[in-house]
Amino acid sequence: MENKRFFSIRSKVMLFSVVLAICPLLIVSGFSYFESTRVVRNQVIDLNLVNAKQIANHLDMIINDVNTISLNLIQNDEVAAYLHSPSAEFKQQNYSRMVSILNDQTFNKKYIYSIYVQDLSEKGFDNRGAVNLVPSDRLLQAKALKGKDSWYDDTVFVQNKEVKVITMIRDIRDIHHVSRSLGILKINVLESSIRDLYQTDSQEKRLFYLINDENVILSTVSSELIGSRIAPSFIHPDMDRRPEGYFNTDIDGTKHLAVFHRMKSQNWRIVELTPNELILKPGNVIKRATFFSIVVSFAICLAVILLFAARVLTPLKQIRVLMRRVERENFDTEMKVRGNDEITLLAIGFNQMSQKLDELINEVHVSKMKQKEAQLKALQEQINPHFLYNTLDLIYWMSRMENAFDTSVMINSLSQLFRIGLNSGSRFTTVRKEVEHLEHYILIQQKRYEESISFTMNIETETLDCTVTKMVLQPIVENAIRHGIEAVDGSGRIEIRIFQDGDMLVYSVSDDGGGADEDAIQEMLSRPAEEAPGLGLKNIHDRIKLNYGSPYGVEFVSVPSKGTTVSVRQPFVKGEAPHV
Repeated sequence: MENKRFFSIRSKVMLFSVVLAICPLLIVSGFSYFESTRVVRNQVIDLNLVNAKQIANHLDMIINDVNTISLNLIQNDEVAAYLHSPSAEFKQQNYSRMVSILNDQTFNKKYIYSIYVQDLSEKGFDNRGAVNLVPSDRLLQAKALKGKDSWYDDTVFVQNKEVKVITMIRDIRDIHHVSRSLGILKINVLESSIRDLYQTDSQEKRLFYLINDENVILSTVSSELIGSRIAPSFIHPDMDRRPEGYFNTDIDGTKHLAVFHRMKSQNWRIVELTPNELILKPGNVIKRATFFSIVVSFAICLAVILLFAARVLTPLKQIRVLMRRVERENFDTEMKVRGNDEITLLAIGFNQMSQKLDELINEVHVSKMKQKEAQLKALQEQINPHFLYNTLDLIYWMSRMENAFDTSVMINSLSQLFRIGLNSGSRFTTVRKEVEHLEHYILIQQKRYEESISFTMNIETETLDCTVTKMVLQPIVENAIRHGIEAVDGSGRIEIRIFQDGDMLVYSVSDDGGGADEDAIQEMLSRPAEEAPGLGLKNIHDRIKLNYGSPYGVEFVSVPSKGTTVSVRQPFVKGEAPHV
């Protein structure tokens, strides 16, 4: 049996105590950390959604104000008369009045930068004197919408300085003749005023985007990105299906939590992105506290374990050392007894055992060993092969002298049966000797059964010199007689075949007896050796597998009331049998 690596109780107790202390702490701390992270994440999502809704409400208010102003201007008769008049002199005289009307509409509206009005001759004016460049595609789009508003990102120029704006543009229609266009109205909303809605000192590394239905950025923290399309990683399929929600995205290798909200008045979306590292900041505090708790708990646990080991486990180590001395037959050992617990009782018992062993070792052990040796020698003498052969030889010649020839033949066969079966102590033999051994056994059985059992042997000549496991054929034939022929009426036929099958040597023993329970035999062959003792099929099966491996062994086929065939497969190897 393989020796297992020694692992002391002291080490086991220490390991168990550490695991018992650390595991619950790790589980509770880990659960607390992950749960707190989840709660913080949900709070960030809720807070960002509320913030996005508030920004959307402010933007809706701005858009509504812009729409109201545009309607006021479209319905103003003075504005309509100004745009409709072809007279340059009339427009010059009423220019100051137009500027005053536009200023009145923008009064107390800090988020509106300017208003631009353009007539059909594409001449216009801005109430702040800003230069407005209306792209032709936007002009055509406004005309095509027939008075409906549209929004886009734009840039106006004041004293050669660029001002980023979000522009609402619409066609001005004559309220008395709706099909007639009078010009273009353009209201510029400061992009910086929208940025002020979400840009605060607490933004840190957060990102914010206001995008239109074409995924074009209308407002963001970085003004260089305004007017460009938002990155595909910031777009999620849910943004088209749901009014609000959240998703995870990756920006330059950094994971972010994205929250989006769709506005009601315009099909604009507000997208706010927060780095995961900001979300996990509160969890880092818990992580540090957890690590500190684990270290402190481990230190306390280790101190308690060492104290326990010194007081309780050290005596066990002493007993182990003394037991090794006893194993080396040094019984003059004694353990110091102190305390009043189970280990004290164990120490007392050990001392008593050691003393008792010291007293009995010479009285019992030595005498028993000598007695066993004598018994073994006597047994060896009884089964000495020379004594057995000489005795059988003497009986043989006495039978010859008394003219008991049949008896002498049986004695001779029995002597040869034992001689060949013992095989000088080797577990291997040849097919030739196995057959010779079987012939002597058959001769004895024919005398016993008065030739009521017929034997047929069919042996291929090339198999006679093959090396095989000894004592295989005779037990199988004996089983065929006892469990096959005798089970019917004591008469029958047994056929023995030995032949080559590929690289295998096959014994085949068939009888026409009563048959057997094939399932029971197969179950017996598969049992462990200790559960199926004896020299029957199980013994043969195990010996062949032990000698040659799993592909070889005994096969059993039986048909009730018709007979049984037992096949034994061994390697087809020629040569002298080794002596072991």
